[in-house]
Amino acid sequence: MKAVFVKREGGGVELRDVEVPTIHEGEILVRMKACGIDGTDIEKAYGKPITPPMLGHEVVGEVVESKSPEYEVGDRVFVHHHVFCGKCYYCLHDSYTMCPLFLKTTIEPCGLAEFFRVPKINIDRGAALKLSPNLSWEDAVFIEPAACVLKALRRVDFKAGDTVSLVGVGPTGSLFIKLLKFLGAALVSVADLSEFRLKMAKKLGADIVINPIQTDFGEICRRATDGIGVDIGILGTPTAKPIQTLLQTIRRGGKICIFGAPEKGEKVELDFSWFFINEVSIITSYSTSEVETTLIHRLIENGKIFFNDLITHRFRLSQAEEAFEVAKDASKSLKVIVENE
Repeated sequence: MKAVFVKREGGGVELRDVEVPTIHEGEILVRMKACGIDGTDIEKAYGKPITPPMLGHEVVGEVVESKSPEYEVGDRVFVHHHVFCGKCYYCLHDSYTMCPLFLKTTIEPCGLAEFFRVPKINIDRGAALKLSPNLSWEDAVFIEPAACVLKALRRVDFKAGDTVSLVGVGPTGSLFIKLLKFLGAALVSVADLSEFRLKMAKKLGADIVINPIQTDFGEICRRATDGIGVDIGILGTPTAKPIQTLLQTIRRGGKICIFGAPEKGEKVELDFSWFFINEVSIITSYSTSEVETTLIHRLIENGKIFFNDLITHRFRLSQAEEAFEVAKDASKSLKVIVENE
């Protein structure tokens, strides 16, 4: 079968022929139907990632073999690749993504493959959610990335009526816009260098869209909040460099969420006296858990929210290399999904 991997040299991705995984007691084999490409996949393919190397974690498919009493051949499923144990110190303190088990569990060989094995521990911990027949594969692809966004908003204690600034409106930044508007944000102000993505952000419901090179993002956000600044700022880019732009938008006592995964070793200079005197908090958010995937699944299944209007390109698995090249081009793409042949 075909599966997608990061190239051993030179960056980018490649299709390789690998064996169809053999499943064991309590496991299932899933035929991939659709899988999204997101910023962490791009980072793994072209950057210096700090996250595990597996590609394709926004994946949905159909069970083709089952050794689990909970699943039958033909079941439609969303599968989360990581799970937490539920009983360690971190889990008991609601830090599920810090659980030692979290990064030890994954699907085999990856989500961007014709077939993948779901380990028993993932099934036992609720990582494989059954999908109703009326839910499209394209809608279901967004369960994992939207759950990551929901977890971030919970981390910063977002509340309806909060004002928010966002730097970076790629695929995940766009999910922030939709969820923030759905959850009752009073203001969503976004900044990006891509005019294409700024136009998309406006269509998705952003109140203010700014190119920070052309316009002072901080000044615009202050004007929109009676000179106060926004309650929450979100860094949605896979680099920390724009954090200074984001800081200019934050009110005293506000919060910064570092969401996009920076490259290993990346550094920025910050004036910590400013953070101290203004009581501005920096909060990071990595990945998501079954708590959020289950909530997002319910919202999508019940028709409360949808995300398929983010999709700009669709490719077959055999076109994976082209799909990644398009996905990294912010001038013409937003959400790119890969479908099985």
